Amino acid sequence: MKHTFYNQELNIIETRFSGSPTLSEFQTIANEAVELLGIHNTSKMLNNITELEVNSLENQEWAQTYWFPKVVELGLRYFAFIKPKNVFGEVSAQQTNEVAEKEGMVKIEYFDSHEEAVEWLQKF
Repeated sequence: MKHTFYNQELNIIETRFSGSPTLSEFQTIANEAVELLGIHNTSKMLNNITELEVNSLENQEWAQTYWFPKVVELGLRYFAFIKPKNVFGEVSAQQTNEVAEKEGMVKIEYFDSHEEAVEWLQKF
C-alpha cells in the first residue's frame, strides 16, 4: 500500500501513518509529501492517521522544525486529519501540529471520516 499519493480528482496530497513509525519511516512518508507538493500545485493535504498508535517526540520535533516550514514554503495552507482511534495517537498528532497551528503556518482541522475531511478541504 502506498502511504503518500496525489489525488488528482480532489487536487490534494494524501498521506497515511499507522502504528508507531520510527523517525526514518516517518521521514520517508513525510518527504514523499514534500516531493508531491513540489510537483503539484495544491495547497491542501489530507492525513489519514486512524491507525496511528503514537507519534514519537523525535518525529514531532522533526516535523515542527523541518517539515512544516518546508511544506508551508511549498504552498500548503489547509491540512485535514482523520483522527486516530487510539487516544495516544490523537494526542501525539495534536502535539506534532501544535507549533504550526499556533504560529498560523497552516489551517489544521481534525475529522472522524475521510468524507468530512474532503468536504472541508473542498471549501478552499
